[in-house]
Amino acid sequence: LNMEMDPQDSEYLYVGTRSNGMLYSEDGGLSWRQPYNSVLSQGLIFDVDVDPTDVCTVYVAKGTKLYGTNDCMRTFDDEIYVDNRGVNVVQVAVDWYDGNVIWIGLSNGDVLRSDDSGETWQTSLKTNQEVSTILIHNTDSRKVLVSTFENGIFKTDDRGENWEDIEGNLDELKDADEVFTMIQTSDSTMVIAATQYGLLSSTDFGSSWEEIELVTSPGQVTIRAVGIDPENPDTIYYAANATFYRSLDGGSTWNTERLPTSRVPRVMLVDPNDVSVLYVGV
Repeated sequence: LNMEMDPQDSEYLYVGTRSNGMLYSEDGGLSWRQPYNSVLSQGLIFDVDVDPTDVCTVYVAKGTKLYGTNDCMRTFDDEIYVDNRGVNVVQVAVDWYDGNVIWIGLSNGDVLRSDDSGETWQTSLKTNQEVSTILIHNTDSRKVLVSTFENGIFKTDDRGENWEDIEGNLDELKDADEVFTMIQTSDSTMVIAATQYGLLSSTDFGSSWEEIELVTSPGQVTIRAVGIDPENPDTIYYAANATFYRSLDGGSTWNTERLPTSRVPRVMLVDPNDVSVLYVGV
């Protein structure tokens, strides 16, 4: 399950589901529709990303292909990227500075970049484990973080010409190299990673990490759904085991309440225009 918010209209949401294809909402989740494309209206959708420079351009990762539309989902090109090895496209991220630059992460751990809207691709990084997140720095898009489900985090400062395998504290914390997702503030001065160890924070865009103190012990619960106030990194949210957690002081203290579902929380979005509005996908 993944969830994406239109960067120019927070009422417009996209959801990739496990078995029912892609859904989108134009009214903040009150109602949902599916694209006309029959392939994308069924089955497992790995990821969805909206071009921040053109909101009618949307990319969808499904199976071995990256699909793309530039006419607000009236039509889709199913050959933006096609992997002939049977490897799945599991992550996609579009550069906010230059919408021609697209990053994709594959299930075999490869990270590819296109500089021409998918006409050509080059392999930028081989992580050897399935890619879980591609995070582009919000003020300098040359800086990118890539996380994997089993092999930690990688960082580039030069749009993929060189990569660093991050060691900082990840090796010292049990299972911290199993990373489910990463999120960031609007200026990227705070990045939070949800790992099998727990939640970690970084103030240097991923070069070093510190543990965020939680109510639960390290590794006690699996946290995949995490959110942050984009303007205030002291306000952090996460959900696990049908419980919603909120901290207003950077994790020093936490308030908890029950979620209205027993399903496993998988993803969380905070509305940047109204931070009292959160979406949790299960």
